[in-house]
Amino acid sequence: MANLGPATTVTASTVATLTPVNTLTNPGPQGLNSLRLLASARAVSLAATGDAAVMPVINAASYVPTVVLTTNSTGGTVAGVSLGVFTAAAAGGTAVRANGALTGQTTSTFAFVQTASSAATLSTAQNLFVNVGTAVAGTTTDIFVYGYDVS
Repeated sequence: MANLGPATTVTASTVATLTPVNTLTNPGPQGLNSLRLLASARAVSLAATGDAAVMPVINAASYVPTVVLTTNSTGGTVAGVSLGVFTAAAAGGTAVRANGALTGQTTSTFAFVQTASSAATLSTAQNLFVNVGTAVAGTTTDIFVYGYDVS
């Protein structure tokens, strides 16, 4: 048998998978009305204030965000960083997570899970903006927004 190339490993924590659905025979596609990953950004720089990242919403026309998770911080403790996630640039629109300190995220191996500020608000914004209010030089973090897809 011929060599098909180098082996690769893909895990659920490194790839966001979208499954195509034939909506003619299945009007309730995968992920509909379920708690799932809505948007994510990796290695977001926390070294400067202002908008640090834009996270496109993954396959949802309307959704209710419930949890914002930050993890894998680098460059030191990010507990002094203040950040928020919003539906418009420059901390505008609806606050998915109001600008606040990451006081619980003290090590790179810690995952800081926070309830979304807008957990009772149906959203249709197709981009979520990460806004840093208080910066700490040389630091980054990964951000994940989970919620219910109701589209």
